This record gives sequence, C-alpha cells and structure tokens, in this order.
Amino acid sequence: MIEEVIQQLNAKEDMDFLAMKSTLEAIMSGEVDDLLIEAFLIGLNEKGVKEIEITAAASVMKEKSLTFQIGDGSHIDTCGTGGTGIHTFNCSTASSFVAAAGGASVTKHGNKAVSSKSGSADFLMAAGADIGHDRNKLESIFNRVGFIFLFAPLHHESMKYVMPARQRIGKKTIFNLLGPHTNPCGAKRQILGVYHKDLLTTFASVANKLSMEHALIVHGFDGLDEISITDSTYIAELKNKEITHYEISPKDFGLSLANISEISAQSADDSLLLVREAFAGEQSAVQDMIALNAGAALYLAGTVSSIADGVELSFTLMNNGMAADKLAAYVRISNNS
Repeated sequence: MIEEVIQQLNAKEDMDFLAMKSTLEAIMSGEVDDLLIEAFLIGLNEKGVKEIEITAAASVMKEKSLTFQIGDGSHIDTCGTGGTGIHTFNCSTASSFVAAAGGASVTKHGNKAVSSKSGSADFLMAAGADIGHDRNKLESIFNRVGFIFLFAPLHHESMKYVMPARQRIGKKTIFNLLGPHTNPCGAKRQILGVYHKDLLTTFASVANKLSMEHALIVHGFDGLDEISITDSTYIAELKNKEITHYEISPKDFGLSLANISEISAQSADDSLLLVREAFAGEQSAVQDMIALNAGAALYLAGTVSSIADGVELSFTLMNNGMAADKLAAYVRISNNS
C-alpha cells in the first residue's frame, strides 16, 4: 500500500529494490491517487533518494517506455540531468552532431527546457527540425544521418500520471534523475552530466546496475552538468564494470579557461547562433567547450582511443564544415523522412 510506503519515507527509512519497483509500477500504471503521488515524491525528497531507489525506478521507467532496438549496439547518448540553473548554450546537443560527423552513432534523448533557457528539443526546433517522429521515421532518419533525437514525452507516456504532482511540487524529484538512465533505444554508452557532485558515484553505480557498457558521469567545478570550459570537471568513468574517478581541466587539452558569460545563452535562438558560429569555424569558448564534450562522446563511441584524440578530431569536424553539414542534414531529413 502506498500509504505504508509514505509512512516509511516520512520515518526516513530507505526503500529496498522490490518495494520501490512495485510502488513505481503502480504509480506509472495510473493506479495511485494524484495527492498520494505528491506525498510520495515529497517524502522521498525529504528522506533523500538512494542509489537502489533510483535503479529500481529507472528499471520501471525503461519497462514502461516505448523502446526499440536500433543500430549495432554501439550508439551513444549525451543526455544529462539538467537542473543546474546555469543558462548556457546547448552543449550536449551540439556535441552530439560533432560526434555524429566523426562517425559516432547517436540516439540523443532529451526534452524541452526545465531549468535552462533552452532544452535540447527547443534548440532543435529553433534549427527547424521536426522532432515528432514515430518509430519507422526514426529508423529511417538514423540510417541516413547517424543521429536521431528521441523526444522524451513521445516515448514515456506513463509520465503523464506524475506530471500534475511534479508541477505542484515545483522542484526536482526522483524523476529528474531517471531520464538520463532511460534511453528508448537502450544506448549502452553515454556521457551523462549531473547537477551535483554527490551524484557522480551514485549515477556511475546505477549505470553499472543497468548494464551500461561505458559511461562518463561528469560535473563541472563550476556546477555545470557538462565537461566545463570555465573550470575543471569531475568524472566518474564506468568501463568494463569498473568505476574510476578523476578530474580533467581544459588546460590538459591546451585550451584556455573561459568565463561563464562566454558560454551563456538566453534563448534557443541565442544558443543556435553560438553553435552555428562554432560550426562555421569561429574560435571561441563555445567551440572549445563543444570540442571537449564531443571529444568525450567520440571516445565513448570507440571512434578514438582517448578524449584528447576526440577533442582534436572535434575541432577538425567543426572547422572543415562537417559538423554543420551533419546538423543541416538532420534538419532536412527530419522534415522529409
């Protein structure tokens, strides 16, 4: 009974895997009253969400989503948590196109803005892309471009049961932590930015339990859920079921530290302009940050053997026009497929 679970949470008692799984299955099947969902989410927030609870909830969300197999299993995702409240350009989306231009297969999972001025969906729509595709169109686009965008609301219909409660709560809940773990195409390789340093180890462990092959969980010293150009970045790397922790700095790649104002964007159109300039070969903090994140994505995809090699290739792909061509091809084919 959900009432008993809420009492447990209010007593600051953690849930085990099976209890969390059965509770989420009931909630995401429309079997739980809206006010009880709200009480459950608030109780979980106040207790503090644990790794096993995220793993159980993510497993339910994956089961409930409209999933399909695509590619040869080497495709990557660059979906992070968002929620930093720092208004920067759409780095993860931009870096996805650079990675795709470099030969990576990308199944980019994302949504409209939550705490930023421009989410990945907002950015792509500003570019003129059609993001509302069914499975057959997605497969066609992927086969022709090597990149698809998986608009979260189209693949996670059961989220409709929790939206009213989430909107009333008006702050982050466990559902802000689940999206990055629930790629509808089952991507096993991912660069996953998190909004708080404390989530690095947790997310790496969850990724391992969800059978991810290779993941980079990243958080900038400046608070960004990306590999930052303004400061160093914490990384928890999951590879071969082993988790290692380290830090990288832009200086490690011969890049200068930038100011946060140089990578800020106040709208989707603003973000798109910054990315187009970087893709046109204009040297900037934006281009440097895209190269860092795309370099990591290319490393995850196995296209290169190190992040450093990926960064070098990423600059080439922006400066020779291939990244811009990849974005243009996606926009064109998404409207015609």
